[in-house]
Amino acid sequence: MSVEQIHCVKPEQAVLVIEPDLSNWQALSSLLKCYFGLVELARNVEHASALFQRFNFNLCIIELDVVDEFESLFPSANQSVLSETKTTQLRDTNVSSPINATIESAYLTFPQQFIVISQSFKSEDILYAMRKGACDFIAKPIDTVEVNAVISRWLIQHSSEASTSIVDTLALDTQTNSLNSAFSLFIGDSVAIKQVKRTVNIISATGNALLLEGEVGTGKKLAVSQLQQSLCSPSHFMMIDCRAPSELDAKKIDLYCANCSQTTWLVFNHIAELPMNKQVELLIALDSIKLNNYQHVRLVSMSTTRLFSRVQRGEFLVELYYRLAEFIVALPPLKQRPEDIVMLAKFFINRYLMQHNTCRKALLKDYSKWGVSDFQCLTDYDWPGNIQELKNTIEQCFLLNITPKEYLQQLPATPKLIGANQVDIPHSNLGQHYLPIDWDLKCIEKAHILRVIEHYEGNKVLAAEHLGVSRKTVDRKMKEWDLDSL
Repeated sequence: MSVEQIHCVKPEQAVLVIEPDLSNWQALSSLLKCYFGLVELARNVEHASALFQRFNFNLCIIELDVVDEFESLFPSANQSVLSETKTTQLRDTNVSSPINATIESAYLTFPQQFIVISQSFKSEDILYAMRKGACDFIAKPIDTVEVNAVISRWLIQHSSEASTSIVDTLALDTQTNSLNSAFSLFIGDSVAIKQVKRTVNIISATGNALLLEGEVGTGKKLAVSQLQQSLCSPSHFMMIDCRAPSELDAKKIDLYCANCSQTTWLVFNHIAELPMNKQVELLIALDSIKLNNYQHVRLVSMSTTRLFSRVQRGEFLVELYYRLAEFIVALPPLKQRPEDIVMLAKFFINRYLMQHNTCRKALLKDYSKWGVSDFQCLTDYDWPGNIQELKNTIEQCFLLNITPKEYLQQLPATPKLIGANQVDIPHSNLGQHYLPIDWDLKCIEKAHILRVIEHYEGNKVLAAEHLGVSRKTVDRKMKEWDLDSL
């Protein structure tokens, strides 16, 4: 991709600038808007931390003097980057398709894609920044030509390694594909979704029939896309909706498999709803596939209910069940992985803002009304429609110009929405935080403020936003209690 092409097609990417000097920010802002869909400024690391809670950033531009302070906010970051080369970092973070690169950026870790900005031209300072993981350097005062060159270099490098389409990726050799398989279309860092990622990655190397079970909106079709992406060659895809029995034609399936020389995916959606007579027909078709030795055929079935329960009730053929369920993956509902909800919400927020570029300024103004309690409200909701419902909720909040808290509270028969004021109380411990009856209001106030600060790991900006007070109020309270060191 050339520099001219970059200017013609604005990438759907976001950049965060951490720069205390407002004049430098103003000089950078107009330049960066030519390249990025979303440009945000943080004048200190606390503000930067708050922005990281709200947005996904593909690139950060950080003042050299605050790199260490900013890095300290991410104790869970992978410290091995300090010993890796810049080339390795770029390869590891951008080897997959653009959607994967966007998804991977959702993780709240110290950014491996950042550029330092400094007034210092000392070689040791530049070397130090590179060892920290910086991929380039911008000198102060801001020079338009230099900034254009630096950002263009980053975008060219980023695009050349990340713009490979899924179809092109499937044609890569086995060695390259093993690197791509490390990237997952699933967003989240919970134990439950990590297990799904790991299992799907293992299954991709086998030819076993796979049964995907999970509620509506948990990502069954996404898992199929993940399996397709993991292949080393192009593939064909045949989706059969078992709610429409007319789509299930044994002769058509056999003919389709016979005429495809590449990997063929037979995906049976809503398999649990297949009538008994069609179950027999499908079993015969699968026997025909086995007899004809179609080694390139992969079977995937999807069900919103536990299929074996239908076998136990005599509503599904046991022979067919064991033919389709050589390997079972249960996709967890969103309520079982609440720690992933903020990450998913940020991803949908970013995508919505980038898709509505013409009114982004107004949308950002509306979005500025969202507080920490709104994100916690999203976390506490049960999400019967799972990820699809979360996506719809984010879009509705923007369209109606209301916060998630307001939106969820006005829903009819909202399932089990926990009060937004209880944001720091785990679901399993709701009954364990009653305060002593002899405490006065001052003691209760102190206990609550300290709990909120602890919940946000000492970040007083986020704690103040959650409490609905100013940062100065929190500092004043801490000083009264002689707890300034917290």
